[in-house]
Amino acid sequence: MSGERNANAVVLLVAMLSTVLFAPFSVHARRFTLGPRIGMIVANITETPPEWDDDKEYRVGLSAGAFFDWSITETVSIQPEILYTRKGVLSNLYDGLVAVDLDAYFDYVELPIVLKYAFRPGERLRPCLYAGPIFAYCLSVEAQISAWILSTTVDFSSFAHTTDFGALVGAGLSYPLGPGAVTLDARFQRMFTNAILSGDFEIDGSEQTISEDDFKHYGFVFMAGYAF
Repeated sequence: MSGERNANAVVLLVAMLSTVLFAPFSVHARRFTLGPRIGMIVANITETPPEWDDDKEYRVGLSAGAFFDWSITETVSIQPEILYTRKGVLSNLYDGLVAVDLDAYFDYVELPIVLKYAFRPGERLRPCLYAGPIFAYCLSVEAQISAWILSTTVDFSSFAHTTDFGALVGAGLSYPLGPGAVTLDARFQRMFTNAILSGDFEIDGSEQTISEDDFKHYGFVFMAGYAF
C-alpha cells in the first residue's frame, strides 16, 4: 500500500512540476513567427598585418536570410536565424608613389541565436532588445588588389579559419502589416576567432607571406524583414 502511495505521490509531483515548468510553453505553443530578412553589414577587422599601411576602412556587404521567432512569454522569445553575410575590409597595402589598394571579402553562413525582450505587449508598435551568440562557417575568402589601372584577385580561402564564433547585441521594432508584421533592427556583432591563418601565397608570380594576428571581424548590421 505504501508503495502505491509513493508511486502516486511521484506521479503527482511530476504532474505539478510539469505544470509549473511547461505552462508558459504550452500556453504560447502556437505563438511563433518566421520569415525572410535582408539588409547590409558595415564590416571591418580589428587589425591589419604590420607590413601594410595602417589605413583600413569599413566595407559594406550583403546580409540576408531567414529567422524563426518562438515566443516563450508575451515579452520573451528565442530567435534563431540563418544568414548569408559578406564581411571584409578596405585597406592600403602601400601608399607610396603608386598606391596599392585591397578589397578583402569573406563570405559566411551565420547562425545567430538571440534571446529577445519585446516591450509594450498588446500594442501594435513593439520595440525590442536582444543579445546572443553567433556561429559562422566560412564559404570563401577573396582579395582584390589594385594598383593604378592594374588589378588582380587572390583566393585566400585556404588561409581562413573555417569556423568562427562571436556575440551580438541589438534593438529592433515590429509593426503589423497585412497578414504579418514588418521588422526593422540594428545590431553590433563582434567575432572572437582570428579570420586568417599564417601562410604564403603568390600575386602574379611574386611570393608573399601573411602571418596570423589579431584579425577578428566586427561590424554593424541593419536589416528589414517580414514576420508571418
